[in-house]
Amino acid sequence: MKISSRLSLTFSVIASTLFIAFSLTVYFFSANYRKEDFQDRLKERVEITEKIFLEKDSFSPSEFEKINDQFLHTLPEETEEVVEIQPNKPLKLEHDYPEEIREKLESTETLEFESGKMQGMSKIFHVNGKDYLIIVTAIDKVGLQNLTFLKSLLTFIFLGGVPLIFITSIIIAKRALLPISNKIDLANSISASNLHQRLTIYNENDELGKMAIAFNKVLDRLEASFEAQKAFIRNASHEIRNPLTAILGEAEIAISKSRSREDYKESLSVVLSEAETLNSTVNNLLQLSKVNANEENILYEVISFNHFLIHTKENYDFQNPDNLVTLTILEGDETSNFNVLANTNLLNTAIINLIDNASKFSSNQPVEIELTSSEDHIELKITDKGIGIPEKDLEKIITPFYRGNNAIKIKGSGIGLSLSSKIIELHKGTLEIKSELSSGTEIVVKLPLI
Repeated sequence: MKISSRLSLTFSVIASTLFIAFSLTVYFFSANYRKEDFQDRLKERVEITEKIFLEKDSFSPSEFEKINDQFLHTLPEETEEVVEIQPNKPLKLEHDYPEEIREKLESTETLEFESGKMQGMSKIFHVNGKDYLIIVTAIDKVGLQNLTFLKSLLTFIFLGGVPLIFITSIIIAKRALLPISNKIDLANSISASNLHQRLTIYNENDELGKMAIAFNKVLDRLEASFEAQKAFIRNASHEIRNPLTAILGEAEIAISKSRSREDYKESLSVVLSEAETLNSTVNNLLQLSKVNANEENILYEVISFNHFLIHTKENYDFQNPDNLVTLTILEGDETSNFNVLANTNLLNTAIINLIDNASKFSSNQPVEIELTSSEDHIELKITDKGIGIPEKDLEKIITPFYRGNNAIKIKGSGIGLSLSSKIIELHKGTLEIKSELSSGTEIVVKLPLI
């Protein structure tokens, strides 16, 4: 069922329920008012009957004429009777009354009763030492006719109003939901070829406007993701094709004719170097992909970062024995805390990438590493005196495969910094890069303490 039909049906049910409740309330109070009003008129008739039949001797001729004139204005199908109540003798009544009413007439001082459409009232009077029972009954024909008319009118309005409400609500609902239908049609027309298309926002403060804004933001993220994917594939192809082309070219040159042993060794050295570059690129790509795909499945443990950093430095010294990296750990006192929650394999990859970049882009000049601890985080500074990063490249430097113009001739995959940034982000840390062209770069890593 469509939303418009569901809204129309719901609105019709609610409106019908409210109308039924309203009609029943009006009918109930009208019927109750009619009954009480007619009962008051019966009471007047009882009092007039009492004056005429029991007290006529006490009135002057003019008073009796006035009372008699009032008595002539009878109620529809009115009956009156006055009966003397004699002890141990049954009442001699002129009219028939239901048995349950007859039992109460003699014992109740004032009695109001109903039987079908008939309403009645009785009263016991005490005159000259005798008891008399006055009974007056009548039918409120006008009141009952009005109630019947009211019931018919409410029924007619209900039977005619509910379909009208349903039809009107369908028209209103369709008109109200028309902008959503238009947005659905436009959203269905958006594909990878026209991701730049956006939903029209007429009023950014209503629900439809906010929905369109949210959808457009999703499209912004999708478009950015598509563009990033295209750039990633383009750059990855370029970075992988270059070493492959070098390897194939060197191999073709080597086998094109017989060469000396030194020439073959030189060719193999070139092939090995390019293969290592290719291997590093592929490994970084695989690791970056694995990190992005398994963020929720990464296992963490509490480690002492100062000891971990010493071990990482030893690993890097083994890989690059000619490095000039120095490590300084500033411990305030014996209570200094360096405990962090980390995945050691990933964090080791991130730190070694940062250290290797500092050495590589400073042509193996001295690199200083400094570790400090504060109340809520540790801070790792890696400072080099290398070529630096142009200011216009700082914002893009952590994008995969992005390399500054001054770093194109230096070997590298362009993934290491992106991978390190992602790993540090997974550890709830931050990576900040400060650099001046031709003066060096300072990288600051902050990780939260346990």
